[in-house]
Amino acid sequence: MKYATILWDLDGTIIDSGAGVFDCFRKTFAALGVAQPTDEQLRTFVGPPLRETFGIAMGFDAATTERALAIYRDEYHAHGALNATVYEGVVDVIAASRASGRTNSLATSKALPGTKVVGEHFNFLHLFDFLGTADAAEARYTKTDVLTYALSGLTKMGADTERIILIGDRIHDIDGARHHGLEVALVTWGYGNASEWAQADHIIESPAQLLQLILSD
Repeated sequence: MKYATILWDLDGTIIDSGAGVFDCFRKTFAALGVAQPTDEQLRTFVGPPLRETFGIAMGFDAATTERALAIYRDEYHAHGALNATVYEGVVDVIAASRASGRTNSLATSKALPGTKVVGEHFNFLHLFDFLGTADAAEARYTKTDVLTYALSGLTKMGADTERIILIGDRIHDIDGARHHGLEVALVTWGYGNASEWAQADHIIESPAQLLQLILSD
C-alpha cells in the first residue's frame, strides 16, 4: 500500500462551491460599498482562507477585513453553503478509499460549522476519520495550519502519517503540503490553473485516475 492516509481538500476538490461563494462575495462587497471584483478574480477566491482573500488579495485594513468576514459568514450560512454541487464520482472515490482500509481526513480552509453544513447535506462526512478544518478561535487559518492540526489529530488516532498524500486543487494545497513534506496531487476540475498544477507531484484529470493513484501499491 503506497498511501495509507489520504488528506482531502474540500472546495474545488470534493464540491464545486463556486456559485454560492461568488454570490456571498458579491453581497459582501456590496454591503461594504466597494467595487465588485471581476469573475476572474472571484475564481481565485475559491479555496484560500477568507482572511487572506480580504486582507491580502483585496488589501482591506484589519477592521474592514473583520467586518467583511462577519458579513460573508452570515451570508454563507444563511444562503451560500448549499448553493454547491458535488463533483461527479469524487465521493465514490473517497468511499472506495475508505473501503480499502485507508484513513481519510478532510484538510480544508473552511471552518467546522460550514464544513458540517455542507458535509451533512451532501452526506459524505461519515467517510472521514478526522475533520481537519480552519478555526479562527485557534488562529488556524492557512492550509499549513489546517494540515498541522489534521496531522496531529491523525497521529493521536494512530493513523499512518508516513504513507500519506494530500488531494487538492490550488496553490495553497501545494504550499501547505510542501511545508509538511507531503506528497500532493492537484485535480484539474477545481479552481487551479496550469502553473499551479505544474508544481504538484501528480496532476489528476478524472475521478478514475484519482482512484488509481490512491489505490496504487
